[in-house]
Amino acid sequence: MKNNIWNETVKNNFNNAAENYLGYSNIQRHFAEKIVSLLKILSIQKGEWIDLGSGTGLLADEIEKEFSKKKITRIDFSKKMLLQNKESSKKILWDLNNCLPSSIINCPLMTSNFCIHWLDNPEKIIKDWFSKLRCGGYLIISYPTINSFPEWKQTCKETNVEYSGLKFPLSKNIIKNFNSDEIYFSNKYLYVENFPDVYKLFRSIVNVGAQSTKSKRKKVSELKEMQKFWSKKENNSVNLTWEINIQILKKS
Repeated sequence: MKNNIWNETVKNNFNNAAENYLGYSNIQRHFAEKIVSLLKILSIQKGEWIDLGSGTGLLADEIEKEFSKKKITRIDFSKKMLLQNKESSKKILWDLNNCLPSSIINCPLMTSNFCIHWLDNPEKIIKDWFSKLRCGGYLIISYPTINSFPEWKQTCKETNVEYSGLKFPLSKNIIKNFNSDEIYFSNKYLYVENFPDVYKLFRSIVNVGAQSTKSKRKKVSELKEMQKFWSKKENNSVNLTWEINIQILKKS
């Protein structure tokens, strides 16, 4: 799938999920709160704070709750997602596959929660974001790693059904272009979701607009096979395990 078609598919899915996103984004909220807890121990200079791939404003809102005097600039490519943000907030409609707007420069803080894995060239984009920081500024990113979804991948092996999940980044590749003194913090966390069955698991992905895939859509027969062979808990429910990396880069 060509990048422009892929990007349009991703955008349309997030647009369609915008109105209901906050009701289903438990993992995104969990790591937004972790990012805020890390922000509290950083000494951040005065200036404009920016949330990249802000979606409905989940992370930006959490930051503003903790730092009541700050107003976070929200940037996203989904117009409908941005419309879910507070009316009073500064919002910029922008495709983050492109370099940031020229007006974004010399920032003390940029954050991005569950965004970079949707970008065409995350390593290059992260480097561009970093270049827009001022000296002493921070870039904080969180994203699922390639080690996410072991239950799903194992089930696909057992059933000979193609794994259709997104190919998440390899953590070391995201920061390979940075010097060791620029990597302020990097830590991986496991997050386990539980669902009554495989069907509701996949529905949860659709509910937040994250169902975009470059693989063929699953047939009903394939879903039934996956439901049959997916490892079950004692109550017959199923788990989906994420590995999330939070990294903080500091410009010296």
